[in-house]
Amino acid sequence: MPDPVLTQRADKYLHHIRVFKTRTIATQACARGNVTIGGQPVKASRDLKPGDVLEVVRGDLRLTLRVIAFPPQRLGPPRVPEFSEDLTPPELYQKAAELRRERALITPHAHEMVAKPDKKQLRDLRKFWEEQG
Repeated sequence: MPDPVLTQRADKYLHHIRVFKTRTIATQACARGNVTIGGQPVKASRDLKPGDVLEVVRGDLRLTLRVIAFPPQRLGPPRVPEFSEDLTPPELYQKAAELRRERALITPHAHEMVAKPDKKQLRDLRKFWEEQG
């Protein structure tokens, strides 16, 4: 059985506990200053220790995570609580979800911005033209 890991790079840890989809994105978040410990930006190469409290800004959401242990590889979602404790207040999750919903109403989806109408849009246009004419 392998020995337990006592430290791990910040970008690797954030990728392994599923905060970011890829390690490259985790590294970029660290470089932009979106990952902090005690208000100080964290470099991607910084070794984390158990007990460190990370603040991660991901879009509209500000996550607060406590390091418990270090996974040897990327985890499935059910195992994440074994390695990190989520200290983020539930209100922040709700606020981020509301902002996403508002943005979805304001910004049309990519398929809605296409110049050529799809079948449903054509039916609606024909119906509109018949009512007008």
